[in-house]
Amino acid sequence: LARVRRPYRLRRLTGDTGAVVLAVVLLLWWLLPVYNMMLIALDPEGDTEFTGDIWPAAPTLEAFRGVLFQRYWYLQDFWHQLGNSFVIGIMTMVLTVLIASLASFALGRMRLGTGSVISTAALLVYMVPAYFLVIPFYLLMHGYGLMDSLWAVIAADVTFAVPYAVLILQWYGRLIPMELDEAARIDGASPGQVYVKIYLPLMAPALAAVGTYALLTAWNEYLYQFI
Repeated sequence: LARVRRPYRLRRLTGDTGAVVLAVVLLLWWLLPVYNMMLIALDPEGDTEFTGDIWPAAPTLEAFRGVLFQRYWYLQDFWHQLGNSFVIGIMTMVLTVLIASLASFALGRMRLGTGSVISTAALLVYMVPAYFLVIPFYLLMHGYGLMDSLWAVIAADVTFAVPYAVLILQWYGRLIPMELDEAARIDGASPGQVYVKIYLPLMAPALAAVGTYALLTAWNEYLYQFI
């Protein structure tokens, strides 16, 4: 028995060691760009990354003060721009979660015969590159009088985030037994009550993942904001 346990312990120790080493390597790989940006930010000349030094000779927070107090011409609207980014990101997240949860509830829980066809058709949006839709979106928002408006950017971001969100919520929703919905309807619950009191609480992990995805999508998007 001891002879059998010894190879097992060795394999387990080797596997654990390999996992730790891989985790450390991935952590360093992730932290390296952050460390490089910190070096540039703390260096008054901004050339530490080219000298090979691991730390600036005279670190300073002047760059951070320049940003916080908008001391340079290209930072005159920094706080206003940052506020716009938060508004776009948060509204995109909220609307994506709301629309996608309602759509996935209707397609997955109301037993629509064409539910899978509709959700698959929504994914066809991703077959068209986002760059090809710039001009149609521009003309559409111009027609509605939404040019130079945050709502135009929010509408574009929500359009690209919702199909993927619906797909994720539909697949996650299949893990929730339909018997819960049927039991609630037998007790007199309306579809709206089933959605609010049963579907949303049980879908909380998926909703959090979808909301995070929508927020990051809107935060990293630049083309439509620029247009």
